[in-house]
Amino acid sequence: MNLTQRPRSNAHNTARPSLSTRQLVDLELGLYLLDRLRPDAPPTALPALLTDAPTRHSLTPQQHKYLHRARLILARFTNPTHGQTLLDAYAAAPADALAYDLCPQYSRFSEKTVGFARNRVGILRKLLS
Repeated sequence: MNLTQRPRSNAHNTARPSLSTRQLVDLELGLYLLDRLRPDAPPTALPALLTDAPTRHSLTPQQHKYLHRARLILARFTNPTHGQTLLDAYAAAPADALAYDLCPQYSRFSEKTVGFARNRVGILRKLLS
């Protein structure tokens, strides 16, 4: 290297997915909605829930209200590719910052019962009410 060249960085460029605070809260709102409307569904089912019309008799009036409000707030989650990217970033985030646990293959998720982040679920409930 001579004086006109920039030094090379020692850090390798490893693109690790990351979430903004807004994306984190929106994804957790989607997981909260999915947990309340389709508890047995995997987290990857969120885009389908937001785009498909549920049968009228399958949801209670409260669940319809949740779904309509969430569709307004989470419109960008209707794209399955975008949802998968956010799930990947969520799974890579520090566990102590998350309100939900995801299994590695995204086949299940569950609300955390201990930790600071679990308090966000109460806020998410109030947001949709």
